[in-house]
Amino acid sequence: MHGWLAKLGLVSGALTLALLFSKIEHTGPELAQYGNLCGASSSEPCMKPVLNGGFPFAYLFDAPGVSVEGKLSFGEDHLRPAPFVFDVAVYFAVFLLIVRGTARWSSAK
Repeated sequence: MHGWLAKLGLVSGALTLALLFSKIEHTGPELAQYGNLCGASSSEPCMKPVLNGGFPFAYLFDAPGVSVEGKLSFGEDHLRPAPFVFDVAVYFAVFLLIVRGTARWSSAK
């Protein structure tokens, strides 16, 4: 039971970090259409880098025309599940390494 609870704690910590790190935002390299009045004839799509959030893998992407531009929100923007799962897995692995390293270090004393 103790091992199961410990793993549940690690998973919840990894999920929490992944959600908190959605605040790490940057733009690009992906492009999105932010209008259609560009180009010589003003009828071509206007493309610009899209705001995204998440670390180390971006998983939350701004949805132009749907949400407030330049502000990420879980309810309005595009959530990509695969990068989110990868973020959680990275944080879980880091927590697991820390726990095992600490246990090994304290048993060596």
